[in-house]
Amino acid sequence: MNDTPNLALPYILAAQAQKHVTHNEAIRALDCLVQLAVESRALTAPPSSPAEGARYIVAASPSGAWMGNAGKIAAFQDGAWTFYAPKEGWTAWIAAESALVIYAAGAWTLFAGSGGGGGGGLSAPVANSSLANMANSTIKGRTSAGSGAPEDLTGAQATAFLDTFVASGGSHKKGLVPTPGSTAGTARFLREDATWADLANVPLVGVNATADATNRLAVKSPASLFDNAGNGHQQKINKAAASDTASQLYQTNYSGRAEIGLTGDDDFHFKVSPDGSNWYEGIRIARASGRVSFPSGGAREVLTANRTYYVRTDGSNNNTGLANTSGGAFLTIQKAINVALALDCATFVVTIQVADGTYNETLTVGSPVLSGRLSIVGNTTTPANAIINGVTDCFVVSGYATATLRGFQLNPGTGRTALYLNSTGVLLWDAIDFGATTGYHMQCLGMGTIQGTAGQAYSISGNAARHMYSSRNGLIVVTGMTVTLNGTPAFSTFAYAEGGSQMLAFSNTYSGSATGARYSSNSSGVIDTRGGGASYFPGSTAGATSNGGLYL
Repeated sequence: MNDTPNLALPYILAAQAQKHVTHNEAIRALDCLVQLAVESRALTAPPSSPAEGARYIVAASPSGAWMGNAGKIAAFQDGAWTFYAPKEGWTAWIAAESALVIYAAGAWTLFAGSGGGGGGGLSAPVANSSLANMANSTIKGRTSAGSGAPEDLTGAQATAFLDTFVASGGSHKKGLVPTPGSTAGTARFLREDATWADLANVPLVGVNATADATNRLAVKSPASLFDNAGNGHQQKINKAAASDTASQLYQTNYSGRAEIGLTGDDDFHFKVSPDGSNWYEGIRIARASGRVSFPSGGAREVLTANRTYYVRTDGSNNNTGLANTSGGAFLTIQKAINVALALDCATFVVTIQVADGTYNETLTVGSPVLSGRLSIVGNTTTPANAIINGVTDCFVVSGYATATLRGFQLNPGTGRTALYLNSTGVLLWDAIDFGATTGYHMQCLGMGTIQGTAGQAYSISGNAARHMYSSRNGLIVVTGMTVTLNGTPAFSTFAYAEGGSQMLAFSNTYSGSATGARYSSNSSGVIDTRGGGASYFPGSTAGATSNGGLYL
């Protein structure tokens, strides 16, 4: 054995050279460990300028020269650090804490009764037999006057020394809670005025917000959850009378922007506001029928009567079109058509009344008027006063649309058509003056119908490749009309039917003359004049049939 069993002091061995070295090492260990007192046990790294002989208990996770020596005693001896491992039961005085610690179970802990930092060291035991011998259900204190040994106090005697909680203000005190009364099974809370109230009837509740007399429940949070208790969940908003309001109000910076609910009656309303003051009702659901209405117009305005829009050359497309003035009428016919197509006509008629003048545009009706009829009317007495100069065609109907055109002079663009239908729609017309074009006055394709109004009149004032042209199962109906040819308009063919199409053109009266072929029917086309004869149509040369075409 080379070391002592407790402090591990080195023995001087027989015949050992340099015996003073071993002896001095043991002396240094004794100097460190006997009467052990350290500066601190809180440091994890060596101090920058330790005094010779200074001792420390190394804290957890040490670094630097102390690394790997947590819990050991570090002594600065002869200019270097020496470490000594403690053993069970060692004690040390901690100067920084004025406390005695003991090494047990691998850790340094405060010795019982030690500590306090006052520099007084361990306290003397309290020598009072009254504290060592207490009766059951008592508290130590004194009720007797003057000083003396502690006495056994009952609960009533002890609470008599304590304040009772009272209302706020100058006399506000904390202390014992006042009696809540004898109500059993009721959840209650203590108010600031020192009275108790039931949780089942709380006057104000604020969650991260301040409730007030109007907003008695106030919640400020990113979200709110109203969950079910096993099945569904129903939120109820009740009002006292039909004229009151039960609604949900949506705000921006506490200014109303939208409201839904029973507002002022028992119908269900949807309202919006740009500023919290002016409100617009978008949807209303009638309580008695469930019928939905759109007080501000909705997706489509629903007509309750016939409607007339006005178009004038001094109007504006920013107007409503509802007044026959420069400040009320539209500027273009197409604008009026577009507005009419956005309506739900509910079986009523929309009339577009066009004032005299020249309108350089192509009119297009590309979709049906919903649940009604559309009529575009110019000057039915003198059609030449209301002129449509088509940018391409003059009037085009497509899709399943139905529209009526009356009282215009039509001047198509080069190679284009005055009345053009290429769909299953219906184009009705009368009181038209057909101007000149290198295209057609009427062209009907695709199983649709172009039909003049029987008993009415129209005129032809310009040349065309064909006056009437039907193809691809189209149908043109011109019957019982009075037709005036002004000048001597020239046609390649006045009436032309092909491709399984039909042309009903009987009981008409033609006045004036024209040049060109009277008719042509081929490729299973049919022209029915009800026996009008070979010279029935205006022209200067005979008509012809071919490839299964018929002329009746």
